[in-house]
Amino acid sequence: MGRAKRMRKSVQYDRKCICMYAPTASGGHPRYVWELLTALARQGSGHRFELVTSRDIESCFSSDLYIINPILPPLAHRSEFRWRAAWVASRLLYYPCREMGFVTWLRSRPDIGVVHLQEWFPALAAPELRAIRRMGKKVFFTVHNIVPHMYPAMVPKRLFNHAIRRACRACDGLFVHTRGLAEELAAFLQHVHPPITVTPHGVWTVGYGAGAAIPRQDWERKRLLFFGVIRPNKGLDILLRAMESLDGYSLTIAGEASELGYFQKEIMPRIVNLRRRGINVELMERFIPENQVGDLFSSHSAIVLPYTKKFVAQSGVVFMALAYNLPVVASEAGGLADLFAEHHFAATFSDDTPEAIVRAIRELHETPAGAVLIERMGAARQTLSWQATAAATLAAYAANGQEGNRN
Repeated sequence: MGRAKRMRKSVQYDRKCICMYAPTASGGHPRYVWELLTALARQGSGHRFELVTSRDIESCFSSDLYIINPILPPLAHRSEFRWRAAWVASRLLYYPCREMGFVTWLRSRPDIGVVHLQEWFPALAAPELRAIRRMGKKVFFTVHNIVPHMYPAMVPKRLFNHAIRRACRACDGLFVHTRGLAEELAAFLQHVHPPITVTPHGVWTVGYGAGAAIPRQDWERKRLLFFGVIRPNKGLDILLRAMESLDGYSLTIAGEASELGYFQKEIMPRIVNLRRRGINVELMERFIPENQVGDLFSSHSAIVLPYTKKFVAQSGVVFMALAYNLPVVASEAGGLADLFAEHHFAATFSDDTPEAIVRAIRELHETPAGAVLIERMGAARQTLSWQATAAATLAAYAANGQEGNRN
C-alpha cells in the first residue's frame, strides 16, 4: 500500500501543468507575475503554464504564452463603501469565497501538478494549502513580505504571525529574492520550514529595460519622485521632513494612501507646510496605471525610497526605476540591502532620518558619484534577468516536491 501510494504521488508530480495563483488585478503584483510567467514559458521546459487571477485583470497583462483563467471575483475598493464597517465586512466575506472558489476549481483540474501562490489570506492559507497537497499537487509560495506591511487592527500580532508560520510550513517550497531575506524568513519561521529558494528579481521589461534608447539624464531638474502605495513603513513623512533642507528641489508623490489616518495626520500637514514655504510638492494620491508610469519616471531626476527599518520586503519600484533608467536614492531596508551591496547603483543610507536622506540626495545630484551610479545601472539591467529567475524557479519545482522535505 505504501509503495502504491508513493508511485501514485510520483506520477502526479510528473504532470506538466503549472498553475500560478495571483488574485491582484493591477499594480506591481500582476506585473511581477506577467514577467515571471513569460520567462517560464520561454524556458522550453516542456511544461504548460496557467494563471488564475481576478476577472478585472488589466488588459496590458494578457499573453499568448500561457493560459489566463480570470475566474476570481474582483476585490471591491474602499471608495465603493460609505461606511468603513461595510468595507471591512465585505472583505471578511470576500476572502473565504475567493479561496474556496480556487480550491474547488483545482479539484476539476487533475492535470495541474504544481500550484505556485503569489498571494494568500494568512488566516485561511494553512488549511487551504493542505487541501491542495491532498490532491497530490506541489505547493509553492513567493514570500514578497515576511510580515505584512500593516497588521489587521482587530487581530493580535502574535496570532497573525502564527497563521503565517503555519501557512509557510504547509508549503513544499518557499521563494524569496535575496539571501538576507532568506535568513530573515528562516529566523521568523523559527528554523522549521520547507526549503527556501533565492531567485533574483528581474528588471521590468518596460522602458529602457525593453531595449529602448536611454536618454541623457537632466540633472538640472532636481525633481524627486516618491512612487507607490503610501503607508507608514515607506517613510514618506521622513522624506517630507528632509525636503525642508533641500532648497531648489521639488517632489512628486504618486501613489494611493493605504492608511488614511497616517496620510491625514502625518503626510498632508507636512505637504501644506512645505508649500507655504515655497517648496514645490505635487500630490497624485491615486493608483497610477501602467500606461502613465513611463511619462512619470522619465520626467524626474531621481526616485527616492525612504523605507524604514520596519520594511522587511523587496521593492518592485526599484526594478521599475532600473527599467526606466531613473537614478535611485534609497534606504538599505529589507531586501534592498543585498541588492545594493551586490550591484552598487543607488545612493543609499542606513539611518531612516531626514539628515541621511538629504546627504544621499545631494550625493546623487551634486557630486561626481552620480554619474558613476548611472553607469552601474546599465550593468545591473544586464545582470538581473527574468531568465535566471525562471531557471531557478523551475529547478525548485523539481527538487522540492517530495513530502517531508523539511529543514
